[in-house]
Amino acid sequence: MVALTLLASVTNYASNVIFSRILEPASYGDLTALLALGIVLTVPTGAAQTVIAERVAAHAAKGDLGRVRYLVRHALGHVSMIAAAVGILYIAAIPLVEDVLELQAIGPAIALAPLLVLGFFLPVAMGTLQGLDRYLAYGLMLLALAVSRLAFGVPWALSPTGGSGGALAGQAVGAAVVLACAAWLLRSDVLPRGSGAATAGLRRTPDVRAVSAGLAFIAFAVITNLDILLVKLFMSPHDVGMYAVLSTVGKIILFLPAAIAVVLVPNAARARHSAQESARVLRVAAALTVATTAIAALPAALAPELLITTMFGDKYEAASSGVLPMVLAGAGMALLYLLVVYTVAVEDRRWSLVIGVAIALQVVGIALFHDTPAQVATVQAVVVLVALIVNELAFHSLIRRPRSAHT
Repeated sequence: MVALTLLASVTNYASNVIFSRILEPASYGDLTALLALGIVLTVPTGAAQTVIAERVAAHAAKGDLGRVRYLVRHALGHVSMIAAAVGILYIAAIPLVEDVLELQAIGPAIALAPLLVLGFFLPVAMGTLQGLDRYLAYGLMLLALAVSRLAFGVPWALSPTGGSGGALAGQAVGAAVVLACAAWLLRSDVLPRGSGAATAGLRRTPDVRAVSAGLAFIAFAVITNLDILLVKLFMSPHDVGMYAVLSTVGKIILFLPAAIAVVLVPNAARARHSAQESARVLRVAAALTVATTAIAALPAALAPELLITTMFGDKYEAASSGVLPMVLAGAGMALLYLLVVYTVAVEDRRWSLVIGVAIALQVVGIALFHDTPAQVATVQAVVVLVALIVNELAFHSLIRRPRSAHT
């Protein structure tokens, strides 16, 4: 699963590199901004994936597979309602999105709509595989999504009427194909029609746990994507394209150790009732995350110009001055993501305050310092460092053993 996840990350960001080369900087900036908006809008599904994985793992450990099948169908019904509501609201807001983000054309905003709706269903399948410890299938699904982005998005973007809208529409087609395959793979893990589980899911009102988990993931999505949206407001289209490649580098570092967080959820759920064991699981995962991000972070920091020109082309060479702070920001974000997943799994609702404070600092910092892409990248790095320090001193230590772990 780790190997497949790493391969999926490489493939996924290879498509970003290709998009940056076949699109002009302004169009690539539009694509990055719309993808960031899509992530923010669909982020509650990240919480859904973690909650589903934790509950599936708990029921599977008891041998209650019937409850697992009910839970999956119930989740599909609930997600269907949310996806429909968000999709309708987004379609109504497309003219506003075009205006606020200053897009080159309205087509890319329209193309985001199907990708947005499909994005709500993917975490249900992935959370089920995660909770059942079917990591090989999980890794294959991630890889299939990354390959489909290349297979469908790149040809469409290269077409005469494609551009950034074609890249988004192609990704939507690829996601639909992968979802169909996932539905077939999980057909025995979902109750058939007539059980009432989906109907109950449609009527379900989110509880405190679901809302708090959703807020944690929303906050993380905001802090990792708000920068590109703010840059869209404050900087020229050309500079937005420059910052977009820096953002891509940061997200490569951020999601490189994603497999560690996937394994963390079931382990944290099982160790929830032991403070010492739960803290140990987190510290081990943090150490692995640091080691994994260093693999990509060190070469990027040592040879920034070579990295930018090799990956994105000479037209983006001016962005190389921001690589080092963005690499540090990406590595720190990887640790923050680990903390988000962990706190949701162990039901710590207070920790979202850390991200809330960080977002406030991010908005103020970028509003004050946005003359160059490198300045914005530096703001990101400082904000992440502050968040990690606050967590270390007041919440879940990644280095030292907290006092509760000794009791």
